[in-house]
Amino acid sequence: MQPHHAHGTISVHLARFIVDALRRSGGDTGRFARFHDLGPEVLGNELARVSTPSALAVWEELTLTEPGTAVGALLTDEAPIGTFGLWDYLVTSGPSLRESLKQVVEYNAVIGDPAHEKLLVEEDGRSFTIRHATGSWGPDVVEAIDWFALAMFLTRARAATGRALAPLRVSVTHRAPGGYRRLAEFFGTARIDFGAPYNSITFHDDDVRVPLPKAQPGLDRLLAQQARLTLAAAQPVMLWQDSFRMVLAGAFREDAVNLEHVAGRLAMSPRTLQRRLRELGTTWREEVESVRQERTMELLRSTDLPLQVIAARVGYSDMRALRRAVRRWDGRAPRDIRNAAVPAAPAAPGG
Repeated sequence: MQPHHAHGTISVHLARFIVDALRRSGGDTGRFARFHDLGPEVLGNELARVSTPSALAVWEELTLTEPGTAVGALLTDEAPIGTFGLWDYLVTSGPSLRESLKQVVEYNAVIGDPAHEKLLVEEDGRSFTIRHATGSWGPDVVEAIDWFALAMFLTRARAATGRALAPLRVSVTHRAPGGYRRLAEFFGTARIDFGAPYNSITFHDDDVRVPLPKAQPGLDRLLAQQARLTLAAAQPVMLWQDSFRMVLAGAFREDAVNLEHVAGRLAMSPRTLQRRLRELGTTWREEVESVRQERTMELLRSTDLPLQVIAARVGYSDMRALRRAVRRWDGRAPRDIRNAAVPAAPAAPGG
């Protein structure tokens, strides 16, 4: 279940949780004051979808609060059922844990980013395994999210069954962190395989087939229908890259187009900004050129400013550089673009 308009976003419930977790940990939340999709008006909207890049910025800060540990897994101890809204209740509503877990995997978009979070269920008659992979973010962030996902399935399985369920094994692609003992206690098993080919959590088949104590006939189908309706009604807030474009456009107007200035406006370091752009498949240079083109064409079409002034406003050294760029973008001279944008004079009466 992967609606296109949810791509590049996560649920407001998950965003709210990680922001609150950062606040409880004593981490720096001040840098997110300018993130419009992390403000109280968005985090208080149950149908909002927060941009994945904004959420990643919070995850990045979270990894700094307890370096050397799998902070993602340990966070789930602070997330009782209901924290993540509808997705949580999908886990406890099926006739068995097997059916419930398969359903939350199917409707993972209710909580996560369907473009980047990949889940797969494997069964062999003896065991039930959920595999997880996330995007190619910074290594510390990827590790935190991987641990978080596996721990989420465990804590929700325990809540659904009402038992201190222990997995048969857990595997992660990462090295053993400094908090290994805490992880073993959390998962209830010492069978944690590090440096594995993929991330996974495996339960005994008998554990996932036992009827759930709080299951109500037909409720799982009603909640699945609600999941579809929730996704259809989701309201993605402006994506992070759109915010970046707005700030960059403002920098052109302020004659302050440089990496440090724009990064500061977005409350991040220049290195972080460059990494965010790489994650989106673009670069600082490409984005500057794109906004420069938009700004130039807008000024040519909507103003009568001299070309020398326009060249200076968009960062060109002289009119010749401006003319070359305009021909490269549009195939026409600046004068022709400007003339084509002038509305024709109304015909004289009787003409």
